Amino acid sequence: MMTAKENRRRCPAFVDAHVHLSLAGEPRENARRHYELGLGLVRDAGDRDGCLAGVDFAPLEVVRTGPALFKPGFYGRFIGDGRDLPLEEKIAAAPSAFVKVLLTGLVSFDEYGAVGPVQWRADELAAIVRLAARHGKKVMVHVNSDAACRLAVEAGAHSLEHGYFIGADTLKMMADRGVYWTPTVAAMANQLADPQGRFSEHQRRIIDKNYRRHLEMINYAFEVGTPLVIGTDSGSYNVPHGGAFFRELELFAAAGIAGEDLLFLATENGWRLLERPVSRWLEVDLARFPAPAAVAPAAPATSAAGDYFVDMKL
Repeated sequence: MMTAKENRRRCPAFVDAHVHLSLAGEPRENARRHYELGLGLVRDAGDRDGCLAGVDFAPLEVVRTGPALFKPGFYGRFIGDGRDLPLEEKIAAAPSAFVKVLLTGLVSFDEYGAVGPVQWRADELAAIVRLAARHGKKVMVHVNSDAACRLAVEAGAHSLEHGYFIGADTLKMMADRGVYWTPTVAAMANQLADPQGRFSEHQRRIIDKNYRRHLEMINYAFEVGTPLVIGTDSGSYNVPHGGAFFRELELFAAAGIAGEDLLFLATENGWRLLERPVSRWLEVDLARFPAPAAVAPAAPATSAAGDYFVDMKL
C-alpha cells in the first residue's frame, strides 16, 4: 500500500487544449473559473472576429487562435473570420503559433454516424498548412468522420479536434506522425443531462452511442500511442468553464486511462502540445485524482528537468 506522501505528485498545472472563453459568460470570469480549479494554460479555439483581442486573462495563460478559418455558407460563423481578406492574410494575423480550421460541420444527433459537410478539399487544406508553416504556425482542425480525419492528417495537421467516428487505422497514422488528438468527449456525453430539454429520446440514444464509441477510440488511441491531450470544448451547451475539465478526466478514466497516465495527459502533454514553458505547478494526490479535491498549488520548479513524468509514455 502506498503512503499518503507516496501518492502525491508534483506536476505542471493542468492544460485545457480546447476552450471557448468568449462563449457562455464573460471571458475574464470564464478564465478565472479555469484557473481556480488548477489550470495554468488553455487554448482558446476560436473567437468571432477576434473579440478576445486585448483581453487580460492573467494569471491564466491563454493561447488564442483568433477567428477560425471557414468557408462562407458552411459551419463556423459564430467563431469564424468573416472578413473578405486573402487566406494568407488571415493566417498571418492569427495571434499565436496556432491556426484553427473548420473542416467539417457538427455531429448529427438524428442519424448515427452523420456529420456536417466537408468545407475544404484536400489540396486546399494542405495549402493552408503550408501557408501556416510559412508564418511559423501550426494547424488545429475541427473535424468529424474518419474520412475527414484522415484528410486532415494527410494534409499535415498538427492536432485533430473532436474527431468523432475516427477509425483505428487513422489513429495509427496519427501515432506514426505524431499528430495530437483532442477528443472533447465531455462535450458529447454532457448532452445527455440536457438541462434545457433540447433533445428527444431518439436523439439521446444517438448521443449515448456517439460518446460510448468515442470512449472506445480514446482507449485504442492510448494503446497505439496516439498523442492525446485534454480539451473540453467548454463554453458549448452544458459544458461549463472550469468544471468540465474534471468531467473530461472522469470520462478518460472510464475509457481505461487512469493514475499517472491520465495525469500526464492532463498536464505535461498539454504543455508540450502548446510548446510553452511551464508557468504554474501543482501537487496532486493520485489516490483522489481526478477529483478536484486532489489538487493543491505547488512551488515552481527548481531545475529545468523538474521531478515529473519525464520518462512516461507519450
